[in-house]
Amino acid sequence: MVDKRGLQSLQDTATTAGGVIGTEVPDNMRRYIYKLKTANQFAGANQMELGYSDDAGATHTTLDYIEHATQYEMWNDPDVLKEDSLPIYIIPAGSKIYVITDNGDVECYFEYEDSE
Repeated sequence: MVDKRGLQSLQDTATTAGGVIGTEVPDNMRRYIYKLKTANQFAGANQMELGYSDDAGATHTTLDYIEHATQYEMWNDPDVLKEDSLPIYIIPAGSKIYVITDNGDVECYFEYEDSE
């Protein structure tokens, strides 16, 4: 069961250049992402690729693609974070979250915890 009071948050911008965001997941731990909210800042359709990388983004593993059809469209998963929520993504030890878009910028907000 997740204690919402213990979750950390991270906010950053995904761009067409791509890159890692946030801190590296400590050894012997995983980053459990419980909530992800994105907002398209580009005046048109945009797709964000979400994954993780252990080498500053030179190579990465894709976890999901998030579609935005119009400017200022938002994607929110889950709609409500409950006490019995399961993580929606898991980032392994020694890695960072990796994001890249195909058009313009996407603002990202994560709620997560690092745990064994």
